[in-house]
Amino acid sequence: MRINDERLNADANNFTAVRLLLASSVIYTHCYFTTTGIRNADDLSNFLGATISTYAVDGFFFLSGFLVYPSLLRLRSPVRFLTARFVRLWPGLALCVLLTVLVGAFFTSASMGGYFGGDTARFILSNLSFTAASYRLTGVECGGEACVLNGSLWTLPWEVRCYAVLALLGALGLARPAIMKWAVLPLSLVGVLVWDVPQVQELARSLAGDGAVYLIETFDRLWAAFAMGIAAYVFRERIRLSWWALGALFVATLAAHALGVGLHMRALLIGYAVLCLGLLTAQRRVFSAKWPDYSYGMYIYGYPVMVLIYAFWPTPSHMALTAVTMAATVPLAALSWHLVESPALEAYRRHRSARRLAAQQA
Repeated sequence: MRINDERLNADANNFTAVRLLLASSVIYTHCYFTTTGIRNADDLSNFLGATISTYAVDGFFFLSGFLVYPSLLRLRSPVRFLTARFVRLWPGLALCVLLTVLVGAFFTSASMGGYFGGDTARFILSNLSFTAASYRLTGVECGGEACVLNGSLWTLPWEVRCYAVLALLGALGLARPAIMKWAVLPLSLVGVLVWDVPQVQELARSLAGDGAVYLIETFDRLWAAFAMGIAAYVFRERIRLSWWALGALFVATLAAHALGVGLHMRALLIGYAVLCLGLLTAQRRVFSAKWPDYSYGMYIYGYPVMVLIYAFWPTPSHMALTAVTMAATVPLAALSWHLVESPALEAYRRHRSARRLAAQQA
């Protein structure tokens, strides 16, 4: 199957279901961490070379690049593009942060005056400004230590940074498909491959320190997935989707991990899998086009819901915790979508339509 623009219409694919699957996968791995105490692992990580949540996050960034790049082209303005992305991310996050802080107030050992300072203030300001992820609330502890209340939020500042890079390219006139195809994407490929050279990383570590290396490594991973999504859109008509090809890429990725070179093969695999799941499945039936998009709510609420459930029910079964967490998260995701996310998007669309109409009548 070849990708064409008709298949990218919202009512012609199953990307809503794919996003929900990715968000649920993140919840599963977090529940494994919580019940076993083993970080960076889950039931399949030894086989796959990385956790399911790692694949899922790469999938989110790939799909984001694939879907938001044409949004930049349609809007023809970096400012409008960033505004649209802000409207999609911030209102839902603001509700999540507010509810987390309110629930945390029932569990803090600090006074009410002290509770809203320190870690809580950082939790609110850092997360809502997308400058950095913050995970703790003042005086809220788990087992005598400060709780990590929402480990999922670390990806949001990085997603915003990818949007910012894309918007900057647009402002400089470098986001046009021809320039992306022959300059930006090839340079991105060269950059991520050069960074994978151990000597380059060691040089960076000696010059800038471990903190800078961590930031570069994270950007190398996430921008690579995001840029692959952009590349998939740019070259969409040349991409042939096939379950057999997906199987071959899966085997190649396992081999690459065995050789210790699987980082970007993983992003390529999950990216191709996202396209197959979203588009090949729609050949027979488009089943998720009319679904409300609960995926963002599932992603940002899954972790704090898991922490709260585990505090009262410390089950040793990660599968049981996963099932209960998912069931308990769905109502919050629904609340977020119907009360905040969807109305914010609809208000933004009405505002854009009104401005276009006013411009036409002027």
